[in-house]
Amino acid sequence: MRVLGIDPGTVRMGVGVVETKGSAYKLVHYDVLKLSSSEAMTLRLGKIFNFVKKTISEYNVDAVSIEDVFVAVNPRSALKLGQGRGAAIAAAVDMGVEVFEYTPREIKQSVSSFGGAGKEQVAQMVGYLVGVKDIRPFDAADAIAISICHINRRPYYDCCSKR
Repeated sequence: MRVLGIDPGTVRMGVGVVETKGSAYKLVHYDVLKLSSSEAMTLRLGKIFNFVKKTISEYNVDAVSIEDVFVAVNPRSALKLGQGRGAAIAAAVDMGVEVFEYTPREIKQSVSSFGGAGKEQVAQMVGYLVGVKDIRPFDAADAIAISICHINRRPYYDCCSKR
């Protein structure tokens, strides 16, 4: 099974593709889409949509996992993040790939056993799990963690969920 994890954003969006066979993780691909905050939001959303579709197609992804919206102090930032998530989710749905959403706490617990883990700790654990010493930037490490979170929770969805 191959899972595309997405750390959403409208200026920086991390993606990570992880494959699993049994209990081993294999890192297939990771990247960060960098966009300009001075560019019109509509253009950035189109780029996110196309980037996600290309990644799904190129890496033959079976499922997409994405970080759920967290409560932001700035409502405008939360709205922009929601738009970026929407573009990524729409791209996955357009490609016929099922999407699963996880909270930041679930993702951190999945890779570090601590829901309050910092970015550095998540990056170190992700690197350990996939056998890559230093995964940077953190957006990419977070995306890989989101993929691993879905892989770890997949047995639950396979047997107990009607998603």
